[in-house]
Formats: sequence, structure tokens, C-alpha cells
Amino acid sequence: MGNEKDILEKHLESYNDVFSDMMNVFIFDGNEVINEDELEDVDPNSYYVENSKTKEQERDVTKKWIKKNVIISFMGFENQTKVDNTMPLRVMSYDGASYKYMLASEIPPCPVITFVLNFSMQKWAENKTILECLNVDDSLKPFVSDYKINVVDVAYLSRETVNKFKSDFKIIADYFVQMRETGEYKPMTDEVKHIWEVLLLMSKLTKDDRFKVQYYSEHREEPMNMCEWLDKVENRGIAKGIAEGIAKGEYKTAVKNALTMLKDGLDIEKTSLYSGLPIEEVVALSKQIEAVSV
Repeated sequence: MGNEKDILEKHLESYNDVFSDMMNVFIFDGNEVINEDELEDVDPNSYYVENSKTKEQERDVTKKWIKKNVIISFMGFENQTKVDNTMPLRVMSYDGASYKYMLASEIPPCPVITFVLNFSMQKWAENKTILECLNVDDSLKPFVSDYKINVVDVAYLSRETVNKFKSDFKIIADYFVQMRETGEYKPMTDEVKHIWEVLLLMSKLTKDDRFKVQYYSEHREEPMNMCEWLDKVENRGIAKGIAEGIAKGEYKTAVKNALTMLKDGLDIEKTSLYSGLPIEEVVALSKQIEAVSV
């Protein structure tokens, strides 16, 4: 079972629009060759026998790319938050299980493509091939089949590459690049589609309470972008602080401030937000003002 961050990464990547976008950038330089409706999920689990016991191995995200009823390729992602020098052996095992599945299912053999997504702040300097994992005598090397892995160092993607993403993965990639470059994160203005999943993952990545999901679950309105979302959350924090002040005996001041805001033409919703009064009370104050002015 993976940790929470791994699970959240897999959940976002499993959406066909995100998966196809990532593959299009990594394989086709951002050209929209793979359409999201051409992808089908594949069971990520495979099995092997060790010490007479059947054991299960699970890939992170795997899909079939099908075009005109023909399977073009099996494709998958493996997420890593730290560099693993045994990764070529693991990927070969996963890919081999996919080829075995094709044979058992009488599926015409097709390529299996796997990308290892390195989400650490260090470049992948460890093994990328089977031969690098093994202590092989030079005399034996010509007879040992090698196997290489495709590693994407997310934090080291170029700005040009990040801008080629069209899905929500652009937000995640942008976060890692910014953190590597400056150590600070400023949200981009791109529209978010899978807001729930992105907020969950960003909350875990940044350890920033502003991304907490309860804000979203209470508000029930999807923001246009992360900047707008954080602005709304900041406003809620202001309102919360004012509300706590009211609970300490500042209710009369809050009413006075609300009356001033309403008389100055501020609408009911913003008056409620900035005064800290419940919107029902602000409505009642507004009616009092109207009655006096009649």
C-alpha cells in the first residue's frame, strides 16, 4: 500500500485527460496524438511465485491505447518520491507481466511503454538500465539482455515543457519546478478541471493549510484557477478571525461596522464576509436601513 501522496498522484494521473496529456508531452512533444477517449484502464495487478507462494505486484497507473479497435500500446506511470537504484529491475518485471498478459489473453503483442516519474528534488543519478544494476563480468555482457527505463525528473522539466501540458498535471509540474528554482510557490492562473484531486495533492505536497479540502467541501463552488481559490480561502480566514473576535464580546462593534458598510453601498455578501456577522443578520440590518430611509 502506497503512502497518501503516492495514492493522490495516482488518482490524478488515472484520469484519461491527464494521462493522455502527459503521454503526449513525454512522447509526442505536446502534440495531441493520443485522445483521452482512446484509453482504457488495465488491471494494475499481476502475480508471481516466490518460495512456493503467490505474490501480487501492483503498478501505479496503466492503460491501453486503442485506435480503430487496434491496441497500439500498453502505457503506464510509476511514481517515485525518492531515487531507487533497483527501478530497472522493477520496471522490467512490470513490463514483462504486461507482455505475459497479452500472450495469455491472445492479444496481438504490442509495445509496453513505462515512464518513471521522479517527484524528488534530486535528478535521477542512479541506475537506468539492467546492466547498471548488476555486477557483470565484461566477458558476459554481450550475452546479457539490457533493459532501460524512461525517467522524467519532474522538478527539472524546462519551462517550455511545463507550458506544453494542457491538463491539471501542469499545475503539479509547475509546483515542483518553482520549488526547485526558488523554494517558493506562486499559484498559476490556469483553469483547474479536477479541483478536488488537485487540492488534495497540493495540500499534501505543500503542507499548506490553505489547500485543505474542507474549504472546498463547504464552499461547493469550483474556482476558475488556483489564484482565485487561494484568494477565496484567504478571505475566509479574514472572516474567521473576525468571527472569533465577535465571540470575545465584540459583537456590537461588528454590527456597527456592518451598518457602515451597508450604508457605504457594500453588498450583503461582502458585508457578511468582512464584518463576520451571519448573512441572515446582515439581511436584517439592511432591511432596518431601508425602513429608516423610507
